[in-house]
Amino acid sequence: MAGIKDVAREAGVSASTVSYVLSGKRSISAKTTGKVMAAVEKLGYTPDASARKMRGMRNQIIALSAPIRGDINQARYNAYFLRTAWAARNAGYDVMLLTGPDAVKDIRRVTQSNLADGIVLLDVEQDDERAAQSGTFSKPCVTIGYPSSHADCACVDIDFVLMGQKAIDFLHEKGHRTVAFLRNNESDYDRRSGYVMLFRESLLAHARECGMTIIESEHYEADSFDAKRFVHAAFARPDRPTAIINQANASVLSRVLVELHDNGISIPQDVSVLSCGTYFEGEPTRFLVSEMPVMPEELCTEAMNLLVSAIEEHTNIKGSVKLIDPAVKHRGSVAEAGSGEAI
Repeated sequence: MAGIKDVAREAGVSASTVSYVLSGKRSISAKTTGKVMAAVEKLGYTPDASARKMRGMRNQIIALSAPIRGDINQARYNAYFLRTAWAARNAGYDVMLLTGPDAVKDIRRVTQSNLADGIVLLDVEQDDERAAQSGTFSKPCVTIGYPSSHADCACVDIDFVLMGQKAIDFLHEKGHRTVAFLRNNESDYDRRSGYVMLFRESLLAHARECGMTIIESEHYEADSFDAKRFVHAAFARPDRPTAIINQANASVLSRVLVELHDNGISIPQDVSVLSCGTYFEGEPTRFLVSEMPVMPEELCTEAMNLLVSAIEEHTNIKGSVKLIDPAVKHRGSVAEAGSGEAI
């Protein structure tokens, strides 16, 4: 079995440096810490009881895992990061942002070295590897999202299944029976982003139950979206929609709103527009749109409360799930079903 001297030799540092990294007793550079943790992982080294006890000391730092992708929604990313940082600060913690592509490795590096006292996961996918591996992180973990595998972490999210149902019920009560659905970026579906998948599946299923027709947009990426094609494909048909449910970002929806305006289709007289799972408070559209938005402040505050209770009170939060009911923000873009003329 490997010992601390073996780890020191592998990492090219002294045994005392290895001890400091593992105990968190002294501040060690990220570069050296990385070398030590790589050696620990390679050799399968397990600290003795005294080192593990020292590792119980808190550093008042929360690791926020939010890998940066090329198609990231900056407004939403910024909102969740800032709200998490704010909630952490109010609880007496700083935030360490982890943005690398190998998220599991990054989390293990900062938890096994005692740099972080707990982890918050953002941008969660349905089959999220970070959530699935959270039992190996040695620190409590909360996801802002609802992954399928969450036995070893806590989950906080909006109830996107309920959101899909409420969107259909909201429009159905106003007489809408044919609805165009503007999808999100195809890359979000390809990587099975949790909220995107849950909302769409719920929306389509409940529409069938209510006898409503959903006209779904073609697959697209935001930089190549053709608003003219979308509007004409939906509104030139005999059973033209009387409402649009939007899941796309503000830039894509704004192009659709302009195209509707240019074709003489009035909102909400001719077509109602309801956006779901978006964040137009930080990413405004060309025209005001009623919305069931994401809630960064509520979600991040709840996530931090759970994490702090696990860190400071040793509360067992594994497997707990808190889903927040979605709510409509009325901005005047939804009305009773109209009968505008087809294009």
